[in-house]
Amino acid sequence: MHDAGLCVLPVKPDGSKAPDVRSWTQYKVTRSTPEDHDRWFGDGHRTGIGAVTGTVSGGVMLIEFEGLAVKEGVLDQVAELAHNSQLGDLWETITTGWAEQSPSGGVHYKVVVKDRPADPNTKLARRLAREDEYTAEERQRVSEKPGTKIVRVLIETRGEGGFVVVAPSHGSTHPSGEPYTRLAGGPSTMPAVSSDDLDAIYALCRASDAMPIPDAPKTAPRPAPPRRDGSLRPGDDFEARASWEDILRGVFRPLTTRGSETQWGWADGVGGVKATTGRDDHDRLWVFATGSEFQSEVPYSKFGAYALLNHGGDHKAAARELARQHYGTRRMAAVGGPPSTSPPAPETQPAADEATGEAFRADDEPDPQGFDYARTFGLPATVHTPYDYRVTGRGVEVLSTSGENWIRVTFAPLAVTATFEDPEGDQYVELSWIDRSLGRPRTISRIVSRETAKRGRKLIETLGSAGLPAVEGDARAVEKWLAEFEARNVGRIPSEQLARWLGWQDDGTFVSSPEDGIKVDVPFEEQRGPARAHTRKGTLEGWKETVAHLEPFPVPRVAVAAALAAPLLKPLGINSFTLDISSRSTKGKTTALQVALSVWADPSEHASAMSNWRTTLYAIEKRLNLVRGLVTVFDETMAVTDDTLIDEVLYQLPMNHGKARSGGAFGNMLPWETILLSSGERPALSFTTSQGAAARILGTTVAPFGDGGGEAAAAARDGVLANHGQAGPEFIQYILSGLAQPNGREALKQRHRALVDEFRGGGDMTNRRAPMVAALVLAETLACGRGLLPYEPLSHDVWRGLFTAHNPTDNRPEMALDVLREYVAGHAHELYSASRGVMGERPPFSGWLGTLSSDKGVMKVALLPERVRKILADAGGYSLDAVVGSWVDAGYLETLKSQRPAHLVPRRFDGARAKCLVFTPEGIAFGGQDEAA
Repeated sequence: MHDAGLCVLPVKPDGSKAPDVRSWTQYKVTRSTPEDHDRWFGDGHRTGIGAVTGTVSGGVMLIEFEGLAVKEGVLDQVAELAHNSQLGDLWETITTGWAEQSPSGGVHYKVVVKDRPADPNTKLARRLAREDEYTAEERQRVSEKPGTKIVRVLIETRGEGGFVVVAPSHGSTHPSGEPYTRLAGGPSTMPAVSSDDLDAIYALCRASDAMPIPDAPKTAPRPAPPRRDGSLRPGDDFEARASWEDILRGVFRPLTTRGSETQWGWADGVGGVKATTGRDDHDRLWVFATGSEFQSEVPYSKFGAYALLNHGGDHKAAARELARQHYGTRRMAAVGGPPSTSPPAPETQPAADEATGEAFRADDEPDPQGFDYARTFGLPATVHTPYDYRVTGRGVEVLSTSGENWIRVTFAPLAVTATFEDPEGDQYVELSWIDRSLGRPRTISRIVSRETAKRGRKLIETLGSAGLPAVEGDARAVEKWLAEFEARNVGRIPSEQLARWLGWQDDGTFVSSPEDGIKVDVPFEEQRGPARAHTRKGTLEGWKETVAHLEPFPVPRVAVAAALAAPLLKPLGINSFTLDISSRSTKGKTTALQVALSVWADPSEHASAMSNWRTTLYAIEKRLNLVRGLVTVFDETMAVTDDTLIDEVLYQLPMNHGKARSGGAFGNMLPWETILLSSGERPALSFTTSQGAAARILGTTVAPFGDGGGEAAAAARDGVLANHGQAGPEFIQYILSGLAQPNGREALKQRHRALVDEFRGGGDMTNRRAPMVAALVLAETLACGRGLLPYEPLSHDVWRGLFTAHNPTDNRPEMALDVLREYVAGHAHELYSASRGVMGERPPFSGWLGTLSSDKGVMKVALLPERVRKILADAGGYSLDAVVGSWVDAGYLETLKSQRPAHLVPRRFDGARAKCLVFTPEGIAFGGQDEAA
């Protein structure tokens, strides 16, 4: 296949028939290499092989007859029509060159088009599904939306940007498990055909299209209503009496007739089917080909075709000539009465001219503007302006009902530049327009739901702040313009998959970055920056060299493991949870989070991937809502303005959704799936009064880079700023390939369950944390085994020491002491000292907090018990009586055996003597005793 010029790719073994590469966008423009083939197929385990169609494979096109078309005899009909229209030899060349059959019974013919670029994917023939063919999902759609049309594709093509599975693919490549089979030829015998020959074959296929033709679509002339007196206009009479053979003589000749439908070819006998008539009760002419006076794919009545061929489209002149030929009947007015009149035309249709029999439309005229959509908006050159509209630099204008003047719709060019469908089946459109608000033209694009695009007022309200060039008074005209534009350019406007968040999608794919080849459009403006920050820079090797500096430091390695574990939550069935890194020093907490974040995103300060706790609850929920399987980072717990915010987040996070609110892009509760990385001088658990919160958080107070790790921290920080966003996408591809294997998901769960059993302990808290610890251990083990992490996995004893044994963040006495330490640090002026006594300083307004004294050069802090009791109660409901015993046991308080209780030691200050809590330097250090290394 490679020798034949094809771009060859492996196929996923999951029945999706999609390429099994991380992103195949690059292979739409660059052909795969033999080295790629060795890497993909060298082990002999692949069951599926396919090829990219289009320019990258030398202009290969696929003509596919679906299994339904073969079963219903459509393939045989096209073959018969080819022989009847002098295209038999061409048909035999194509069908014997390289033909294959899919497991579903469809037949694939591959050809190379010689003298023009490959066409985009196109549906050539379709029909409406019968009710007995509906699937359960389709029946539900019809019941919810009566009038919905369920369509079955009969014949379609794969061209530029397409992909086709080829023989001998087998096994799980197709959902049925059956193989693809070769019917004739192969890559080396694939025929090369001219664009004219290919168009002729396309015309044969289009003749089998069985979709109903609208009676009066917006792109065709509309008939005027019947006269009240029953008389006939010349055009109406001609419609009933004339034959298509007489009208089309010299332009088309009849080829074959089946029932009421006739296929027509050029009058000179060149080529195949170019048009049909009689496809429905209205007996319209439907032209497929270009090169005649008729617009392609526009239905023409007999009168409309006559007027175009004989009077240049002048309906009035045509009506006058038909009247001269005695078509139609004259209207007679009663003696002495007013002349009979026709009813006025509805406002939604142009007024009908009495002489013509049809309303005047400009549909049969070529696009007079020639607006360059390709250069302006990057659309295909085949995109055209709808009839009765024109687009200029001044904006969009529509022809008035009278046809005498143009009415402005928008104040700048506006078009639909793409359509999207998300994994849930919801549809969206991308609108683009030219904006000159900054003094120079620029293109602005925004994606909105199709529902919004169809409601002009809502559309203008939604995009008004983005500069949509329309006002509310033109709302109906704008929505009509967009509908007309899209209807006129069906099959020409690019259509893509859309993701509304990062991570796991509903169809089982994973989007790690907007650079993955799938359009990402988030529902909230605040999410755009963080989404863009999930980008790639540098190399994977550069990132691995950077994280090698982490080998001696368990805490940063744990943070990296958490970043890799985030996509495992979904397949393992684990709820979101928090990893909290806290310590009173400044020894690398932020750097540890940056290194973890670099697995997926840009961790620099100017990017928006790393967030700060100084925000609101709803803003945090929106940030969490961005991801389904990626890590989220919030730094500096001490920056929070309201302690209850952290308490609320820690409570809500494992529920995988936000608080109930009305409205919003996802209903009333924003969903997420993430591991939240948090850091600060104060443990996150100290912000909550709920003892149960400890089971939802993994916390450590170990300084990430210890006492001598400053150099390693600096190297790690610099390295991830230059290399990021590489490891995560590589890791998720490894996970996806494993999940795609038979019983892959169950195998992953079994490994996790074994680790959970190993990390269970004697205490309830340890048992409840074991699944979270096991997820982190599994992620690091998998990444090390894949070679993504340049060190051996941490020993299980290290993990136990950090999380499953006694943990300082479980210890409310320790958290209460952290609260007290922070208060003392911020209120040192309330501590009495000998120097203040000498200077005669007056007590602060709230009174003295305690005393500060020196003992052999060591500063010691003594605090009044009642002040301590109030500080702890205000900070989070801590009880001094409940924690003081633990402080004594830990050596944080001095004791005197002569005192009762022993931990209340007398101190004299400001002329008074009081019993105080005297803290050792290990309990509350003061001055330079706790400065960061």
